[in-house]
Amino acid sequence: MMSENPWLPWIVFPLVGALIGYATNRLAVKMLFRPHRPKGFGPLRFQGVVPRRQEALADSIAETVQDELISAEDVAALVQTIATSDAVRHKLKGRIDALISEQLQSLGPMASFLPTDLVDKIKGRIEEEVFSFVDEMGHDLHGTLGEQLDLKQKVRERIMAFELDQMERLVLRVAKKELRHIEFLGGVLGLIVGLVEAGLLQLWN
Repeated sequence: MMSENPWLPWIVFPLVGALIGYATNRLAVKMLFRPHRPKGFGPLRFQGVVPRRQEALADSIAETVQDELISAEDVAALVQTIATSDAVRHKLKGRIDALISEQLQSLGPMASFLPTDLVDKIKGRIEEEVFSFVDEMGHDLHGTLGEQLDLKQKVRERIMAFELDQMERLVLRVAKKELRHIEFLGGVLGLIVGLVEAGLLQLWN
């Protein structure tokens, strides 16, 4: 039949190769997560790569986050920076002004006998004490977080707490295009192999 139609191998072999390549890579992508639980019998049991290696992946990701992305010291420094930032000082100052105004209003007509410069001095003194306290708290938080925050363990616990379906959806949402490319590449490689086979068959005949 092949000899009667010399173009048939150039159609069948690439088509079959492309289908096999695409299906194989698609199956490989599915087996990243499926099956979630070991299936099979006896020693022949299968489980998705991610479910089987979830603990090792959690350890690796947590270590990478702590060593390469953000450390407990970074978090502590950020907390201190926020606590002592101009934005926080501005909010505190506004709150102090509002509280003093409320107290003055509660005095009624007697408030008018208080010199303005005295009120300003009281405000300034209160602001100094509050800002000093916040600065000290920022330093204390920095030291406490730096010593006690185990960022690696926190990340590991979060990953281990992921349901497998949730983790699968997360990975597929992030890497959907890349995984599609892998499946498509399998089809392309299968097509190329089929063309090579058809060419070899042509030469053999």
